[in-house]
Parts: sequence; structure tokens; C-alpha cells
Amino acid sequence: MVKEIFIPGKELWSAVSKLPTNRPPAILFNSHITGLAVARSLGREGVPIIALDRDGRAYGLQSKYVHIAAHCPNPLTDELSFIELLEEIGKHLPQKGVLFPSNDEWVFAVSRHRERLSEYYHFPFSELEIIDQILNKKHLYKKAEELNIPIPKTWYPEEWESKEELTEALPYPCIVKPVEQRSFYDAFGVKVFEIENKEKLLTTLSKVAGHGVVIQEIIGESLSDFFSLCSYVGINGSVKGAFVGQKIEQYPISFGTGCLVISKYIESIVKDGSEILEILSYQGISESEFIFDSRDHTYKLLDINTRTWKWIDLPIKAGINLPLMAYSEAIGEDVETKTTQRDDVKWVYFKDYLKLKQEKKAGSTFGHLTDVELEKIVTGQLPNEFLLDAVIDKDDPEPAVQLIKNSYNNGYVCPC
Repeated sequence: MVKEIFIPGKELWSAVSKLPTNRPPAILFNSHITGLAVARSLGREGVPIIALDRDGRAYGLQSKYVHIAAHCPNPLTDELSFIELLEEIGKHLPQKGVLFPSNDEWVFAVSRHRERLSEYYHFPFSELEIIDQILNKKHLYKKAEELNIPIPKTWYPEEWESKEELTEALPYPCIVKPVEQRSFYDAFGVKVFEIENKEKLLTTLSKVAGHGVVIQEIIGESLSDFFSLCSYVGINGSVKGAFVGQKIEQYPISFGTGCLVISKYIESIVKDGSEILEILSYQGISESEFIFDSRDHTYKLLDINTRTWKWIDLPIKAGINLPLMAYSEAIGEDVETKTTQRDDVKWVYFKDYLKLKQEKKAGSTFGHLTDVELEKIVTGQLPNEFLLDAVIDKDDPEPAVQLIKNSYNNGYVCPC
């Protein structure tokens, strides 16, 4: 049955006021793959869910665990209207809710208006000042160096007397990456520039003048060298939940996001990632990205994402329910520390995995799902103990129906 998607107005306010009162509601946005995972995680624990999205085709809006699904303004283009909608929803809530932004622009929007919204909502994540420090690559890498946490070899252009000396010191190829991701991507449409030689470096540094950048060596031999510490840091500053996942495949092939990830605990990743999060005073859910360096057999810190992310369903399935930890502590409940995960659990976004399989050249090493696993996906038998899909779930089938509908609409993009 297709769920009604409200537009802001009297009918929505009325529905909000009639939410169940057994537990405080969770308000999540956006409601694509990431939001869907959060909705299922909390909804199965009896938490009332309000799901918002700027696109009515978002998978999560159709979940049976969503009590209210509604359109909302895009915070990238109309931040104030989005905040005003949250404020109006807050006025009609039976009790104070918990906010779950599921993408960077949503995190920044609500963080900038934290004081205004705090009358109606709990924030299970740090204030904007701390988030900005963590997302600043130079600050992050300098702090990692102080703590002796391995990072790829990094150069800071402003610390060199001349560009010519810098060009002589670098290995090639290398990458130029931004200190601050958002404005850099808006300006150039890429996350990094790959540098093949000295001339390309000088041209690129001139091109990005005005944007802070760092230069890093390129390490890692394959996608499977990428790992993530997925964690929840509690209000007291200690890590309450820790999980490690390994990326196996991504789509698109060259510059995409994970479409097949497996749970694989790595002690040193948990140690180093937890240490820097605690030192930086971050509180909330985050994904700390690492890459394996075969030269010295270390895992080197690349980045920290201060939010939920696309495959957050994997740690949930593997026994570390990060959204529930964040929700519970936000409403004043005690949270038990959990760092023992179930390994070898696979998360797949089958829609992208199938595209990847079709595009891989003959003779490649592609094939990380068995024929039995593929059969279970296409026959709707998921999830099971060691395999889950981002959308397909026999317990909650309507999001998969929406996925099929969206496949016939070329205008749909999942911004996860």
C-alpha cells in the first residue's frame, strides 16, 4: 500500500499531534538509503518516525516503520524554509523529538539553527564548531600527527617557501585535496585533483588559489584497502559503539560510493579512530575512513564523516545499533558499550552492484557474491544472518517497490 506523503499544512500538523506517545519521536531527513536504515533500526524498537525528504520518491518514505512521511524544502536552496518547517512540526509534537540528519547539507542546516530548534528537539551530535574542526583536513591531519596516528604522507603548501621547492619534494602521482570539502566541490565539481607531474601541480595550485588545500601521497592498491570505523561517541566523550567495515566494491567504478561492504573487525582502526574522536571532543555517530598501506602494514586515517552514511545498516545487522544508541542517550536512557561485532556480514546495494557487474570487463576478478546469495536477493529472501540489501527487505517490502518504480524514472537520483 502506497503511503501518503504529506505536504506542509494543517493535515500534516494534525498527523504530527496524533503520533504515539510511548516514546519520543525521531525525525529523519533525507529519507533515501541512509534514512531508510535509520527508520527501520528505530522503528523496530517502537520509536515513532517522521521521515522528511525533498523528493517524494525517496525509498524511506514508504517504509512501514515510518508513521508520517512528508515533503520538505531543500536546505541547499531554501535553508530558512526547511528550518521553519522543522520548527512548525516541533510545535505540534506530543513530546520533544530527536533529529537524525542523514547527509552533510542537512547536518549543517540544523546545526546552524541549533539554538532555535533546541526547544523542540534533541541533537544527538556535536555542535557546529566541533564538526567544522573535524571536517577541516589540515586540523584533522595535524592532530593525527600529534597523536602518532598514521596518515598518508601529507604536505601543506603554505608551509613551503616556494612552489618550486614543493614540486621537487613530492612523489608523483599524488593528489591535491581541499582543507574544506563543501566550497571546494561547489567550485570545481570534484573531491580531489590527481597530479601526474610538476607542471600539473603548479597549474592546479594556481587554479585552486583561495581554497585551502593539502597534498597527499597515493597509497592503496585496490578498493578492498578501504576500511571504516563506524562509531557512536557518547555524551561523556567515550566511544559507546564501535564497528569496522571493509569496502569491497563501489559504483560508479572510478568515483562512486560503496555498493558491497563486509564487516571485518580491525583492532588498530578502532584504537586510533576512537582516540582521535575523543581528543577532538566529538559526540555522536560518525564514520572514520582508513586505508591500508601494504608498505608498512598500517591503516592510515583519511577522513571523518560526522553523520550517518549510506551503509549504516551493516553495523546494525552486525550487532552494533548506532542509531539506537544515539537516540537512547539523547532522551536520557543509559547506553551499554558495544564493540563486539559479527564479522563476515555483507551489505549490498543490489541495484548498483548489478550495474557494476554489467559494466565490468570480461576476465575481471568481479564476483564477491555467490550464486546462492544472488538468488536470495532476486527472490526477495533478505535479510538473513550474513547478508542484507540496502533496500530489499521481506519484512518491509514497500521501499523495494518504490525502488522498482524509480528505475523507470530517469530523473531520480539517490543522494546517499
